[in-house]
Amino acid sequence: MPSQHEGRARRASAGPPARRKWGQHFLARPETAERIADAARLEPGDSVLEIGPGDGALTRPLAQRAARVVAVEIDPLRARSLARELDGGRVAVLQGDALSRPLREWLAEGGVAGDAVLVANLPYNAATPIVQAAIEEPAIRRCVVTVQKEVARRLVARPGDDAYGYLSVRTAARAVGRILFDLPPGAFRPPPKVTSSVVALEPRPDPLDPDERDAALRLASLGFGVRRKTLANALTRIAPRARWEEALAALGFDARVRAERLSLEDFLALARATAGR
Repeated sequence: MPSQHEGRARRASAGPPARRKWGQHFLARPETAERIADAARLEPGDSVLEIGPGDGALTRPLAQRAARVVAVEIDPLRARSLARELDGGRVAVLQGDALSRPLREWLAEGGVAGDAVLVANLPYNAATPIVQAAIEEPAIRRCVVTVQKEVARRLVARPGDDAYGYLSVRTAARAVGRILFDLPPGAFRPPPKVTSSVVALEPRPDPLDPDERDAALRLASLGFGVRRKTLANALTRIAPRARWEEALAALGFDARVRAERLSLEDFLALARATAGR
């Protein structure tokens, strides 16, 4: 005879089909959801924000571990179905696009006054902006999210890595990331064509000065925006090339260096070296 947990998992798997326009790929096995929930390292008093709960495969084990789960689902049909089963008690199911307003407002609507941990199997087509919104939101204390492996590698990449780019620098400006484990296509329904990864993102232990951070990210954005150009050429929209070549030389870089060679710390140093000039 199936257990109550297995019965709920089977009912969830019989929900409406995934919608491609929302990048939906749902967790297919309860043990995968349990593994992700364990990786979140939740304390009994923690609050959780879950974006894209789908049929609730991850919502259920999160509700067993946290004091409050605010689940934001864009699909009206799934939101109503999940609310009928789980809304009330520890879980608040809200319907809407998580990116339509600040994440702290979703938490407040769901009854969370303090901070929360983002734990979610993110929709593929919105994963990157959701992650960036989360690490830039003071109300989000930590993130444990499932994304495409390619995106995960970009989030945690360092100079010299194939996946290194502007997203890597922007993420490093606010968080320290690491890939916890990979999930094969068969862990989801429908199975995606790519491997996924579960990533943990913790706030930087040494928060940056906001003005210096923004200045460095502006340089990085311009530099990575035209990868075929040298960094000095890419930055001529701000100042003459000779000024950038001089500043780069002072930091130990060749005048022909490209953006992918510089770390966040290098962009910060470059921003400081040219500030006010």
